[in-house]
Amino acid sequence: MAEDSAPPVEQMALASLNDGVSTPFAKAEFSDRVLIRTILSRADGGAGLAGQTVKVGGWVKTGREQGKGSFAFLELNDGSCQANLQVIVDAAVAPLGQIVPTGACVNVEGLLKLPPEGTKQRVELRVEKVHHVGPVDPAKYPLPKTRLTLEFLRDIVHFRPRTNTISAVARIRNALAYALLPTRSSRSTAFFIYTLQLSPPVIVRVLMKCFKL
Repeated sequence: MAEDSAPPVEQMALASLNDGVSTPFAKAEFSDRVLIRTILSRADGGAGLAGQTVKVGGWVKTGREQGKGSFAFLELNDGSCQANLQVIVDAAVAPLGQIVPTGACVNVEGLLKLPPEGTKQRVELRVEKVHHVGPVDPAKYPLPKTRLTLEFLRDIVHFRPRTNTISAVARIRNALAYALLPTRSSRSTAFFIYTLQLSPPVIVRVLMKCFKL
């Protein structure tokens, strides 16, 4: 690659460590939720899945109301890849004020559709049902849309996996540990989550923030 050539940012955002293998359109192992990676990492960007009904869940990276509050666009991410899935929610389906703020957690079901021509998305989800909403107070949510330093993230350890950098590192580390398992049977049930070595007061404080105790 030439030194002055720009890296394929969009391709890197969609990439996983299993890109050499054709990823089927399948539900998660322990739920009926579809991983966003299985939609967006396809060669066609998910366009070939248009017309199918899926259930996805994740955190709202960005959200905005349109049409004088008649519907909203959400950029949804579940941590399975760095790319976001564009989700459209009508005001008749759910209160938009609860799902638009950055950091809100949603579990939605809807129809995959092709977006209008001229947009960067290859596929979008038109929501028909909202199964769950984990609201967030925008004034207190500590992760702004701007780029964050690692020093800043040290003070909010329980939110770090929601950032692009830490989530990418976690996916790579999980894949490397997964590859070291000796047998196929042990690999089929393994998922590696590395916990922090925290003192008891810090653990309690983190749990209180996570569960609003």
